[in-house]
Formats: sequence, C-alpha cells, structure tokens
Amino acid sequence: MSFYGQSIGDEALVMMKRVLDEECARREIDPDAGQGQDLALVVMHAFRSGMTDEKELVVLVRNLADEVC
Repeated sequence: MSFYGQSIGDEALVMMKRVLDEECARREIDPDAGQGQDLALVVMHAFRSGMTDEKELVVLVRNLADEVC
C-alpha cells in the first residue's frame, strides 16, 4: 500500500527525525550533509512504503552499509 498521496502527521515526523538524528550521531555525520540527507530519504521512503514502526526503521538504517550513504 502506498502512502505517497497522504500527508504525514507530526508524531510520525518527530519519530523519523529521531531515527535519523540517532543514526547520524552513531555514524558521526551531519544530518544536513549529503550522507545525512541520503539517510533521510531512505527513512522517508521506507515510511511511505509502509514501514511505520520506529524499531524497524532503526534496524533498516543500521543495516545499511556506511559506504552506501
């Protein structure tokens, strides 16, 4: 099921930002830099594709190879 046509609520945005900020801190990268933006796109795409659980998003970004982002 696709969520691309629907808006994302404030709680979901806060959760996705938390996932992104924590992963960027773990990788010691700036969330506003290229790698941080790439991770943000992964999180957003996964969420909009139906992966809305915070723990699942954390596992997803942690399992990405650091070189990929």
